[in-house]
Amino acid sequence: MLRQQQGETMTRLSRLLPILLALASTSVFPETYPNRPIRVIVPGAAGGVLDVNARRVTDKFSQAVGQPVVVENRPGASGNLGAEAAAKARPDGYTLFVGSTNILCVNPVVFPKLSYNPIEDFVPITLGAKGSPLLLVNTRFPATTLAAFIAYAKAYPGQLSFGTPGVGTPQHLAGEQLMKVAGVQLTHVPYKNQPQILTDLIGGQIQATIEFGSVVLPHVKAGTLRALVVAGPNRKPLLPDVPTAAEAGLPAFTQTAWHGYFVPKGTPPEIVARLQQELTPIIKGKEYSEWLASLGSEAGGSTAAEFAAFIKDECPKWRKIAIEANIRLE
Repeated sequence: MLRQQQGETMTRLSRLLPILLALASTSVFPETYPNRPIRVIVPGAAGGVLDVNARRVTDKFSQAVGQPVVVENRPGASGNLGAEAAAKARPDGYTLFVGSTNILCVNPVVFPKLSYNPIEDFVPITLGAKGSPLLLVNTRFPATTLAAFIAYAKAYPGQLSFGTPGVGTPQHLAGEQLMKVAGVQLTHVPYKNQPQILTDLIGGQIQATIEFGSVVLPHVKAGTLRALVVAGPNRKPLLPDVPTAAEAGLPAFTQTAWHGYFVPKGTPPEIVARLQQELTPIIKGKEYSEWLASLGSEAGGSTAAEFAAFIKDECPKWRKIAIEANIRLE
């Protein structure tokens, strides 16, 4: 009888062994994670604000985890293409997603139907950064101040165009806010990527844009673009002569956009915790924080719970602008 029981036990163990080995090979357990390259989906073009920020973080992240970390750019459809790819990715910790204000807060309002649920399909890891954009014009444009810009727009309603990375992006909503609080009519020109906006702005095809310092600072410093104001509470240290909108007489023109890191729903909690543990010190670290501060932005580095609460608090503000501007997309 004893031998029979031992034989049955060995048979059960032999059947369980392949299952245990398969579980181990999928890196379910945090001590074996990560053991292969990780990809980070950025829902924007190379050279854009999300891309520039993500690459600074992922370079350090790769060193921290001892594995290659590859940035995969998925621009298009106001970030929806990248978001859909991330939402459908295997939830094993090997796909991260850089989600932003428009994807989490605005797209559910402006698109009648999405192929993903921005709240339910992603698990927040940590806030990456937040900051306020600049209002910029090409150097041939006659206005050198916000007051002159508004006066020109009122004199030529609808003839002054501003470019953004797409409908429903923070840059677009900031433009809608500017039109409302300044009482002007501008023509919105959506682009597929940020580098093309700057090319056309410098070339004079459009007259203005609203963009973040990490993308436009080199052009402003080189004198190829002119920054009129910061649409936020503070001046930018590397552009100390550029006033805030409040200082220029339009305090209601203020926006703070943000982005952060997510994984697909279903990712094991222990892997989410490991990612938060690795990413937070990088984001809060001196190098990244000082770089952001020089652009007038602020580093994140929150816990997953803090980031989730932050999103819940932020979304109503952005949705209100989108609804009031009657922004709709098919």
